Amino acid sequence: MRQLRITPLNIAAALLVTWLLWQVIADKIGVGTIGWFLLLLLVLVAADQFFRLLLRKLKRIWMAEGVFLVLVVVLVWVIRVW
Repeated sequence: MRQLRITPLNIAAALLVTWLLWQVIADKIGVGTIGWFLLLLLVLVAADQFFRLLLRKLKRIWMAEGVFLVLVVVLVWVIRVW
């Protein structure tokens, strides 16, 4: 059995899915918003697989994915403020 490796993108994807389900159950978001969050989830999973193939050591993956998450958060914040 392969060893399960937890990475920042896995954690972010799990938190995103949990938040999305919570919002759907509470009936606070529409169908269009769900599509955007599913697209974001797909990007997170694809980026995680890319980093896993690119970097083999766990510490390097954590650093690269952490920087990637910070850049994405800053980019989204800049777009929303602008």
